[in-house]
Amino acid sequence: MGWLSDKMFGKRKRMDVNHINNLMAPTQGLVDEQLGLSRAMMDPNSQQNMMMRNLMAQRASESGAEVQQGMQKMAAQTGMSPGQAMMQQRIAQNKAMGGVNQHWMAGLQNQFSQGLSLMGNMTQMQQGLNENQANAYMGQINASNAARSQNMGMGMNLLGSVMGGMNFGGGKGFSFGSGGGA
Repeated sequence: MGWLSDKMFGKRKRMDVNHINNLMAPTQGLVDEQLGLSRAMMDPNSQQNMMMRNLMAQRASESGAEVQQGMQKMAAQTGMSPGQAMMQQRIAQNKAMGGVNQHWMAGLQNQFSQGLSLMGNMTQMQQGLNENQANAYMGQINASNAARSQNMGMGMNLLGSVMGGMNFGGGKGFSFGSGGGA
């Protein structure tokens, strides 16, 4: 009956889930990108976090070198012994480099919190996308089932009409037998 109803009423439109996926592809790409960023933020060994650490170490080293030069000048002006000057320079350098690790750890904690928050947001976004796809799929199934039920109903009505129009043995002029009587 499908071909008959298709011929009479045209084919039923079907929802194409792949078309919906294609429409959602730009959003899905952004969600995937944001998830990648959030994972990188939470990974202490990610390129992003290692670059931050190296930059901090470089700045601390530059700062330590400036302090060493200042200590050398002060040692020369005050008559400090070379051993004392060297010790003061190392203390200054160690303080500068020690701060790097503390600042980097604080930065990592902040990055982790931001990454976790971003991941939570993207999880909600992904859930919405998946729910839309599931709803579209269920809508397609429901439409197909409704069309099938409608077609079955039409077929049963047609069959009932045909069966009701036929008279099986209840009418005149139809008999089984020879009809031999007086």
